[in-house]
Amino acid sequence: MFRTRTVRQLAAAWMLLVVLGLIISFGIMPLTDWLPEATSSTGKQWLKTYNGASHLVFVGLLILGCFSLLRLAHINAIDVTSKEHPTPVHRLTKGIQKHPLVTGLFAFYATLMVRQASWFYKEIIGWYQDVLQNHLLDNFSLRWSFVKETMYRNDFRFFPLSHQDIHVLSWLTPYASIWMLVNAIELFTIVILGAKTAQLLVQKKPRKETYLIFSILFLFDTATGYTFFQFIYSERIVVLLLSIFAYYFTRSFLFSHKSDQYLALTTALVGLFFKDTAFLLFTVPAFSVLTAGNAGLLNNRPKLVNNNKQAWIDAYRLELSLISLLLVLSVSYLYLSYLPSLHAGIHAYDSHLRWSRFEADWRFIALAGMTLTRAGLIIKRRANFSALDALNAGAIAYALGLFAMVGFRSTNYMALPVQYIATLNLVVLLSWICAWMEEKGRSASFMSVGAVIASAGLIGIEHLGRKDFQHRISKMHSNQDSWVKTLDQMDLISQDALTEGKEINIIYSKSWLRNRGHIEALKYNRLIYYNLDTGTYTIMDGTDKGSSYTPKPGDYLLNIDTGKRLEEFGFDMAPYKKIWDYGKHKNNGKIYEKVN
Repeated sequence: MFRTRTVRQLAAAWMLLVVLGLIISFGIMPLTDWLPEATSSTGKQWLKTYNGASHLVFVGLLILGCFSLLRLAHINAIDVTSKEHPTPVHRLTKGIQKHPLVTGLFAFYATLMVRQASWFYKEIIGWYQDVLQNHLLDNFSLRWSFVKETMYRNDFRFFPLSHQDIHVLSWLTPYASIWMLVNAIELFTIVILGAKTAQLLVQKKPRKETYLIFSILFLFDTATGYTFFQFIYSERIVVLLLSIFAYYFTRSFLFSHKSDQYLALTTALVGLFFKDTAFLLFTVPAFSVLTAGNAGLLNNRPKLVNNNKQAWIDAYRLELSLISLLLVLSVSYLYLSYLPSLHAGIHAYDSHLRWSRFEADWRFIALAGMTLTRAGLIIKRRANFSALDALNAGAIAYALGLFAMVGFRSTNYMALPVQYIATLNLVVLLSWICAWMEEKGRSASFMSVGAVIASAGLIGIEHLGRKDFQHRISKMHSNQDSWVKTLDQMDLISQDALTEGKEINIIYSKSWLRNRGHIEALKYNRLIYYNLDTGTYTIMDGTDKGSSYTPKPGDYLLNIDTGKRLEEFGFDMAPYKKIWDYGKHKNNGKIYEKVN
């Protein structure tokens, strides 16, 4: 891929930067007082300036690196000698005609996603004001809410590119339905690439039903619904990049085309910066290939011996390049997160969740079983090491990485990359079984139908549990509906009170709507915030703004999404009468009036 001399020069430069950063962090920073105190206004501004400047350099270098790799991929692309060069529209039309059931499933799923799209998601509610600022007249400006949580945080977390896809999308449209359509396109791209990768891994004649099987198994996974029916989780992009990486990594493993190698390396480079643990998905497969090759388990790859070092390097250029990304990641983390976090003196985020729990579902068990079984067969020389084994190693390492940092739950959005690789394994396994049965004389059509029914049956069994796809989606929809209806009802109550000439004072507490964008649209004389920690009331908007407040009869207590926190913090509900309730089964969606 790259010339050895160039690689050595880059490695030396990165190592020098690492050493310099370590000297600063352990040798200079503890012994000097030239930096302003992190908690002072000057210190906060200094950190903000440093974060902005360092991330600007980082983004610039990343764009340059990606452009260079894509250019090399284009230069080394295999020349297609076919007379026909179908347009994307033609290929799409042909794909729809060839896979009508998959197309119908995609259409149904996209409709389901768009129908549920709204601004009323946890965390994204805080971005609302930024997106709609300046009456959409200055759209192409940086939005503080999209960068402060990633690029400007100093708690040793590192995912600088997270949310930036939504950030860019917000410049083009403020409509949640369009955002959700983009989510759907990303999801269906993942499914299509997953099916293509599965076909490559099977190394048999492509099976038409592969796309339908992959769609059924992946689209209706709980982690998929958790992630793609919302906007805030970076796992969407991580898995999109993983699907691209897996496809080109597999092609490179099978065919050794340089263009595939450059494309795999590009997606890995970008994928590093969307999630703290994402590097495991892109580097562990490379380590596993090197390990298998040097153990003599790869027939077409040499071992490392003294007399053929250059041949060894040539054979493993992609793997070595992927591993070298750890240096890029180390330097980036050191200067973008570690040094400012060290100065800020803030504890690591969610450190209390380390090694907290490991909840595996049947998909993860199947992945682990497939990985261990194939490992045993490969060691005994009864199976050949493949790209699937490398990808499996990355997925298992990722699950363990999550377990070490925040715990692992198979149904959680964080587990989506693992579930993608698990789905890949299930599809490959079903394809192998079908091919084996056909060799035994079974009808190909019968086996295809059987594979589809089997995948649907697995989803059906999965939905017998309490943490299934349908339960997750219904819960999200119910939460959003309770928020909307509670706000609408409070608006009606306020209008009626205004008509009667009553003073309208609305009290709210800790909430995802704390930024008040939606609450401020209500009619009121005073908007009052109750601090659960201090037990104090502060007028946030309206008459006597900024002053303390004492509740009085006629005031309204609004619980949109505060839930049971009022009770947990000992809030006295005795003086309040419930005047509206979204549902007895919900802790949210309640309005009270103070009666005494």
